[in-house]
Amino acid sequence: MNPHNLHNIKASDFQHPKEAMSMMALKNTKGLEKVVKKFYDMGIEKIIKLQYTGSSLKLSPKSFPDLIRLTETACDILNVDYKPELYVHRSEQFTATTLGVERPMIAISTECLDKLSKQELLFMIGREVAQIKCQHILYQEIGFIFPELMDALSNITFGLSGVLSSGLKYTLFQWAQMAEYTADRGGLLVCQDVHVTKQLFTKLAGLPEKYWATFDVAELDNQARAFEGFTEKTFDRFMRFLHGNNL
Repeated sequence: MNPHNLHNIKASDFQHPKEAMSMMALKNTKGLEKVVKKFYDMGIEKIIKLQYTGSSLKLSPKSFPDLIRLTETACDILNVDYKPELYVHRSEQFTATTLGVERPMIAISTECLDKLSKQELLFMIGREVAQIKCQHILYQEIGFIFPELMDALSNITFGLSGVLSSGLKYTLFQWAQMAEYTADRGGLLVCQDVHVTKQLFTKLAGLPEKYWATFDVAELDNQARAFEGFTEKTFDRFMRFLHGNNL
């Protein structure tokens, strides 16, 4: 299957409504501005990128032309001008991560490259390109090292860092969950094959490899329907309770 380009697509065209609401709440959360400033002042992004690039292999057009073309295809479909560098790192999990706000790079696991089909890889890379387009990377990286940032801020919050971090941590976590919906939408827009996407989700969920050829993906649909009665209001109240804001 040759995916079609989506001309002049904007992030808002596929951003999930719940993620848009969560992003607005996150940007309005007390303390976020200080956390972002400290993030840059401490040079944390450079440290995170150095950690990944120092233990990963950079994929070049000469050595990995197929993967580079998949990345370029994802960028073309989602109308992203910047082509992120691609790295592979040793892992037995199906993971892909984007790092870098100004010059993003995508780090993908060896398990993905060894076990996934071309279309499945296109979905995985498409998810990351979608996150670049939607400007998720800064807040994701803050989430990676949130406890360390709050410790660094403790001296300037006069002992209130625990109070501030509780609300910010909850809002950041909620946004991160909703951002996954947007990333999945972006991956599907790039892959443009619903069946392949469902197959991939079964693998990400832990389906043993020996059952990949025989598992009926319709069972995934049946499992998903079990969540129809779950209300996000219940989840919201529970998360606030966990973070000391019982409403």
